[in-house]
Amino acid sequence: MSHPAPLLKFVEEELARSASMAERCIAGTLTLLRAEREHQRDLVDALVRQEPQFLRRFVDALSEAVRSELGSRGNAAGEATPSFAGLELMDEARVEADIEISRAMQMIDSTAEWERRELQTFTSTLCGLDHVSEDSNPLRPIVYASALWEAAGAVSPTPASRAALVRTSAGVLAGLLKTAWAAASSRLEAQGVQPSIYRTVLLAPGAVSGRSGSAREAARAGALRALLPGMPAAEGAAGASAAPAPGGGDGRVTELLSRLFAVIQADTRLPGAVRAVLARLQVAALRVALQDDSMLDSVDHPVWKLMNRIASAGLSYPSPGDKRLASLIAFCEAIAEEISRAQVGDAAPFRRALTRVDGFLAEQMQWQLREAAASVAGLQRAERRDALEILLSQRLADQMASVRTPAAIRRFVTTAWAKVLAESMVRFGEQAEPTPGYMKAVDDLLWSLQPPDHPQSRQRLLSLLPDLLRRLRAGMALIQMPQDEQQTVLDGLMPIHAEALRPGPRAAAAPLTPEQIVQRMREEVVPEAPAPRPFSDSVIDLASMETVPADFLATDLGTPEEAARHIDALQAGERLRLFLRGRWTRVQLLWRSAKGQYLMFAGEHSGQTHSITRRALERLDAAGLVQPLEDRPLVQRAIDTMANELPLPA
Repeated sequence: MSHPAPLLKFVEEELARSASMAERCIAGTLTLLRAEREHQRDLVDALVRQEPQFLRRFVDALSEAVRSELGSRGNAAGEATPSFAGLELMDEARVEADIEISRAMQMIDSTAEWERRELQTFTSTLCGLDHVSEDSNPLRPIVYASALWEAAGAVSPTPASRAALVRTSAGVLAGLLKTAWAAASSRLEAQGVQPSIYRTVLLAPGAVSGRSGSAREAARAGALRALLPGMPAAEGAAGASAAPAPGGGDGRVTELLSRLFAVIQADTRLPGAVRAVLARLQVAALRVALQDDSMLDSVDHPVWKLMNRIASAGLSYPSPGDKRLASLIAFCEAIAEEISRAQVGDAAPFRRALTRVDGFLAEQMQWQLREAAASVAGLQRAERRDALEILLSQRLADQMASVRTPAAIRRFVTTAWAKVLAESMVRFGEQAEPTPGYMKAVDDLLWSLQPPDHPQSRQRLLSLLPDLLRRLRAGMALIQMPQDEQQTVLDGLMPIHAEALRPGPRAAAAPLTPEQIVQRMREEVVPEAPAPRPFSDSVIDLASMETVPADFLATDLGTPEEAARHIDALQAGERLRLFLRGRWTRVQLLWRSAKGQYLMFAGEHSGQTHSITRRALERLDAAGLVQPLEDRPLVQRAIDTMANELPLPA
């Protein structure tokens, strides 16, 4: 995306100042750490030694993060569709990293919130905007928090030390950014840049004067009638029993709906094309309101339900170039045209239109599901593989219980090799090679760990080892086991086999007692649910998130049981917001696997999907990171906006 030159110039100037800021951050952090001399002596020494590396990594990471922010704005504008193919699954250590980054981000935001908001008024102008936009400034708290985490990694690779350094330095950096953002606003103002203004929706002066708190409460409960101009509070709170006064009712209803539709048109959360479709329904909605008293008493009326449904669907597609949004708009425009031509004063046309829109959305969901057929097949294989892996891991643990061998080799057989067998069975079948060879490798490996002390045994082991090691390497490569872990396994086997091949008598190992066997079986690490693998589509575990909002990290979180119930209640087609990869993402549930262990969501861009494990989704939900797409439906939001203009009771 081509960004405005003034914004790019401002960003480059601020990045040029980042090295000086990092130096001051290091100095302030060292001062704080030295105050805790007994606890942080090692960290102080490490930071002093690695100061140049900290400085360099902070500047580089900040530049990378800011340019990534600028690039993501282009994607949001519909000029590019991001690819999430082959997204790496991360472990629990990464989850802790995400949490630390989030806390640092929250500390920065809470300390320098006013200065950040003021700077946004100027960067919005640099972007050519008349009103303030949250997205106008790529120098956001998250980019500084992420850079701080990366820089801390250059000082200490130990998670605990790295986290301690981030917690201390985040407070220092927050104070520095408070000053830096205030200075940046002053420089822009001195250059003649005029700040943008915040967008505000104002209703006609006096339109709601003299209203009481009871009318406000009735309106917020969905009784639009309570907002009729000039209606007394008691009447407004009476609901369906209240009727417009003779001779002036039609005018007041017309004025009320005009104000309501004006507020809806000012709702910038909706795409412009969706607002245009809704505007075409205003005349037909007014005809119904003048004939049907119940329309003003509940937001469950077919007119409002149709508008809410169109708005909710349109809100799922933030990219103007999304073909799903284009097809939705074309269909809804045709619906609006039919309703307008009906020229009737009842809700029947809206009721029929609501059914047709629901049918269209269901077909659109099925179309997305058909496009993701390859990903669905991959997830189905993954679920079968997971079930096999659990079963095989337990069987291997039982088989290894009486074998004397180092713990590392035992873990390799019961975990990594269980993955190999499960992957081979799913991919090639149980009877087709290489599965039988991998199965035979288990027997050969276990025999090789404790061969009888006999010359013929040594001869057999000598002839068996080349093929056994070849199969072990092939199996580890099949599950993409890291090279260093592969080498660790082979290095662990080498002394065992060398000792077995040594000529001469060896001390016989004492047999394990039943109690030792039971204890060893208890110590086996058998995965409750194996970690899933990436597909061509993205499989996102909780640890894949770049950050988690710190306000969701409070102690008052949902329980695992509540989270499980929430996930069980999700229905195909439901639209949500998930916090993934450092930002809120609008998604729609397309599919869940037969056993419910994998769920697939349509993403914000056409052709993009997110495949998520159930356990990850439960953890997201327990952390408050699974939210409805809208806190309130469109019409209720508009009514609430109008009700907020009512004066409070004296």
